[in-house]
Amino acid sequence: MSNAFWSYDHILISKAYYDPEPHSHLAIHLIFSAGDVFECIVDNTSFTCKGICIQSGTMHTIACDKGKLLVFLFDKTSNLAKLVEQKYLIGEPYCRISEKLAGKVCNAWETNCDDADHLDHAILSACGLLDEDVKAYDARVYQMLKLISEMQGIYEDTIEVLSRSVYLSRSRAAHLFKEQVGTSLSSYLVFEKMRKAYTYIVSGDNITDSCIRAGFSSSSHFSNVCKKMFGIPLTEFLKATVSQKIK
Repeated sequence: MSNAFWSYDHILISKAYYDPEPHSHLAIHLIFSAGDVFECIVDNTSFTCKGICIQSGTMHTIACDKGKLLVFLFDKTSNLAKLVEQKYLIGEPYCRISEKLAGKVCNAWETNCDDADHLDHAILSACGLLDEDVKAYDARVYQMLKLISEMQGIYEDTIEVLSRSVYLSRSRAAHLFKEQVGTSLSSYLVFEKMRKAYTYIVSGDNITDSCIRAGFSSSSHFSNVCKKMFGIPLTEFLKATVSQKIK
């Protein structure tokens, strides 16, 4: 059985990956093996490792035949994502993680896997991703991010609503967001729409209602976007997942 621990700016998934299709998406990955080394293909380079960090937008696929992988997905706009970029990626599309660090993370998992909050804190601490200073966003970007997080769903007029809220034109608001965050506003809204739908589903709502509420036209639309972004069909991910919310 798989497990998913989710917060407002990141998700931790523990599951076996069986050669998902090559894909790229907006989340920054930190992946650790809970067993043997796993196979990676990143930017057309093939290798094995015990841990890897992958930048958003980087084409990759992962395969682990034995044991589980611990997969962190970080919201590209979050402070945690900025720390990951500063500490591990340093301008590169990916970074292999040492076996020593992978071992520390797996030990944190084994010790705290029954407590979502302690587990999250223990793994972030092992990775050196707590209590660090990061560059602040422009106040208008913070305002847009705050509004997005408070919205029930992402709809056709969302960019217009956001740009009006910070007294900018659509093009200027989009340019500022891209300049500050490093991801286009439209791409981020797709990611946020997926996160909202997932949140509704794991909270107990049925899949179709959750997708419509989040702003998708149908559950099949959501499923197609999910597979495109994560390389795994939505039904496969949901059917065996136990989810807990991190406070």
